[in-house]
Amino acid sequence: MRKFSALFLAAFLSIAAFPQSDEPGKSELMIWGGYAPVVRTFDPNDRTWDAQYGMAGLRFSRRWNTASWVNIKYTVDFIPVAILSYPDQVVTPTGPGTVRIDRVNRTRYAYGVSPFGLQANLRPRKKVQPFIGGSLAAFAFNKNTPNDLGRRLNFGTEFGAGIEYRLPKKRAVTFGYKFYHISNASQGEINPGYDAQLFYIGYTFRGR
Repeated sequence: MRKFSALFLAAFLSIAAFPQSDEPGKSELMIWGGYAPVVRTFDPNDRTWDAQYGMAGLRFSRRWNTASWVNIKYTVDFIPVAILSYPDQVVTPTGPGTVRIDRVNRTRYAYGVSPFGLQANLRPRKKVQPFIGGSLAAFAFNKNTPNDLGRRLNFGTEFGAGIEYRLPKKRAVTFGYKFYHISNASQGEINPGYDAQLFYIGYTFRGR
């Protein structure tokens, strides 16, 4: 967590060296990555804050100039890697009517796509633009999640907020927070679900 905080601070100080910005592009490409140091399972019988989640993606966005005080973006995210690490239970029969429950740690890898998202940027002609947004996603995990009773296909919903700091040449740096929920939508025999408090940073490297 200290390394993440140091990286966040260094990125913020580095962009302060740019005194000017220009108008954002109508279409933009952004790379981003985020990490959730604590994740809660949604299962009321086994809630835990011991899980962790990280992901990285490429975002395409299309901006609509809807008003002088707000712009709306349509967003699409391609997520080549997502990593979920979490505790699980293994139940082993030990005799007639008795079982042993062992706690294990599991790690799952996934890729996914978020084909529909919306983001509202406030103060769209300013260098510092607060925003809110949300999206829907689908993920293919390398194994059934959380275990054999789950499913490889899972779904994600997220909403959050942040700051977009505009740079010259239609570039920008973004700092944000997402409340990220992942589950299999009750398609598996069990569906614990995971609620991640995800902090992320992004860099818009192309706009036109």
